Amino acid sequence: MNKEIEQLLFDKGVDIVRFVDISGLPEKQTQGFDKAIVFCVALSKEFMISVHEGKEIGDDEFVTKEHETDVLADWLAAHLQQKGYKAYSQSEKNNDDHGNYNEKTKISNLPHKTIAHLAGLGYIGKNSLLITKEFGCAFSMCTVLTDAPVTTECHPITESKCGDCNDCMQACPENAIRGIDWSDNAGREAIIDVTKCIQCALKCVASCPETLKYANQ
Repeated sequence: MNKEIEQLLFDKGVDIVRFVDISGLPEKQTQGFDKAIVFCVALSKEFMISVHEGKEIGDDEFVTKEHETDVLADWLAAHLQQKGYKAYSQSEKNNDDHGNYNEKTKISNLPHKTIAHLAGLGYIGKNSLLITKEFGCAFSMCTVLTDAPVTTECHPITESKCGDCNDCMQACPENAIRGIDWSDNAGREAIIDVTKCIQCALKCVASCPETLKYANQ
């Protein structure tokens, strides 16, 4: 079934698909599901270079792809339900509708990057974003929780690899990024002040050396 789902998503433009064992997470987060599917769609190299160079970017590709991944998650959940399995899309609207997103703290009960972290896709950077070897943090992602009989994986949490790099902190005009390495104990609030974050044209994404490595390939 993994290959079937992968092919369906690849055909719709998805770049990465992983099947994840989330049974070790609290039931409050998993809603009783023991599996999750996480998928990513890369932002284009041209878009990231334009953002990094401060050029006028016109239509925001990031907003468009965030919407596309949400739509795909809703579609995949419906597809699995039609096959007789339980499935829950973690699209923004669906989480809002089910009370699984806290507008004040700007966090969902089960963040996509928590699942992606367990999938071994990367590590959490000082910008509080998942950083992958393939795209840096230049991608959109979404997740679907399910009981479908897919083969899953679960990786140890990867420690931050930012080291002495503070490029994202220096690029942030709102001083929302504290320049502290993420850790499982500290969590998001220790490394970023979300009340200051205004999603300012993705400066923290475009300034990341791993993003630039991808964009300049």
